This record gives sequence, C-alpha cells and structure tokens, in this order.
Amino acid sequence: MARKFELADLGGGAHRVTMPLPWALDHTHCYALEAPEGWTIIDTGLGTPGTVRRWTEALELLGNPSIHRLVITHYHPDHIGCGGLLADLVEPNEIVQGRLDAALSKNAWVDMDIEGVYDHMFGNGMSAEMAREAADDEGGSPVTIPEPTHLVDEGDIVRVGDEDFRVLHLPGHADGHIALHSETSGRMFGGDVILATISPNVGRWEDTDFDPLGRYFETLERLAELAPTIVHGGHRQPVEDVAGRAREIRTMHDERLLIAHGALQNGAVSAMDVASVIWPNGHGMHERRFALVEALAHLERLVADGRATVSDDGFRFAAA
Repeated sequence: MARKFELADLGGGAHRVTMPLPWALDHTHCYALEAPEGWTIIDTGLGTPGTVRRWTEALELLGNPSIHRLVITHYHPDHIGCGGLLADLVEPNEIVQGRLDAALSKNAWVDMDIEGVYDHMFGNGMSAEMAREAADDEGGSPVTIPEPTHLVDEGDIVRVGDEDFRVLHLPGHADGHIALHSETSGRMFGGDVILATISPNVGRWEDTDFDPLGRYFETLERLAELAPTIVHGGHRQPVEDVAGRAREIRTMHDERLLIAHGALQNGAVSAMDVASVIWPNGHGMHERRFALVEALAHLERLVADGRATVSDDGFRFAAA
C-alpha cells in the first residue's frame, strides 16, 4: 500500500512531514525539529483519524522521539486541525501559539458562528444555496484545537537545542500568523506567509480585520528586508530567493487590484462579482469561497487606497 504521507530529511536536524489534504491544494507541510531536550513539531495537518495514523507512522520512522514542544503557526484547519489529537498522542511539555492567533482560534473553532459565515458569504454576493453550503462546510471542518500553554508575541525567543528562533508576527494570510526565524542559520519556518509557485490566500473572512491585503503587503516588505536564507513553508517547495518571491507576489496582487478596479468600472458591485472576473473559470464551493474572500481583500485595499468606495454595510463597492 502506498504511504499516505511523505517524510523528508531537510538537514540541520529538521524533518518535513507532508500530510494530504482533500482539496485542490492537496497537501500541507508540518515540521519536526530535533533537540536533546525533546523535539519540536511545527503545525499538525487536518484533525482526522487518518492524520493521527500518519503522525504515528512518521514518528515511528523518526525513532519515536520524545516531543518537548508543539508550535502552531496559525489557526487555519490544515495547520491547527490535528492539534488537539496530536497533543494527546505525543504529550508535549508545552504548546506554543501566538497570542492573537490563540484568540482567533477559539473564536473560529470553539465559539463558531455558522450564521455569521453564511451572512458574510451571502452579503458579499454568493448565492443563498452556495453560502449555506459554505457555512455548513466550515462548521464541519475536522479541527481539534490544542490548549496553548505558552502564548508568544513578536520578538519572543523559542529555543530548539542550541538554536534560537525569533517569533515574528507576519499577518495577511491570517491576522495572528507567526513564523520562527533563526538569526544564526537564517532559516525560517514560515507557515503560509510566503510560498513557492502559489500565493497564500489573503482573504477578508468574517473574523478578519479590514484590509488584510494591506497588512500582507507590509509582511512582504518585511520578509524582503529580513531576507532569510530559506523559508520552509506550509505548501510546495521551500523559498530560497525570498526577496525575489516577495516581489513576484506583490506584482501579482497589484495586477489583481487593477483587474478588480476595472471590474468595478464595468459594473461589478460585490466581491463575488469581482471574483468571477479575476478567476473566471468555474470551481467548486471550497475554491469559490476562497476566491470571494480574496476578491474582498482586494476591494478593501482599493478602498484604503482611495480608488473605491464601500457601502455602510460593507457589501457593495464602486470605483472612486
């Protein structure tokens, strides 16, 4: 039987554990870092029994190390989803999460507002049928969140063996997203802050503050200035030319802003209208949901730039 995950030795005591996802983006990368005091695991995959089985097999292949720490980069289901189950399996000494991300995690997965998801999707132009499907799908996400024991903020240090990793708060993809950056080796474990060949989804969800794309532009600028030697991310291959990749992603978003503005000039009024122009090919509900929230993020950036206006309810836009 084919193995249901991939295990790769990255060198420097780091191992990449790739878990499958049931979406168009069909995988997520998690990481296991060796240390004498016990290993550190970064991110977890979806919260399914299959993911737990894969973690069990992966850890056996790695020699069943003692796990000292579990780190969550952000609260999206493919990164935090198996957190509770994995914590039960490996019993770490500490569970590290960003302070803001922990609050967003509780809001999203413990105090979930399914009708709020529906209102957000429907108000921004999704059909009632698809908005209901999107809200119900969100409510059925396989997520078991761990209880963090160590909340971290920008500038805090996470020590793994003899290497210090500085906590960086890099919002955009998620408002509370953190990354771990070693100022000695230069490597970064970046979650979804920057990815090779694809752009992280920058979406204005119902629990996201206004203008996430503006915050993401600041994150891209900061990454370019930091210039890590390599970023091990949540999907695809590692990014080595971080400044170059940051410029590519910024250029792509600038082009989409022009498309979004043109769509408004041609009569589009909702995020769903604009999403259909930026991504004209038909997709399933899951992909259309991500397209809607990313189009909305572009529209709010246009508003912040003075190139568009928005109605008082936040749902209708016009070119300025």
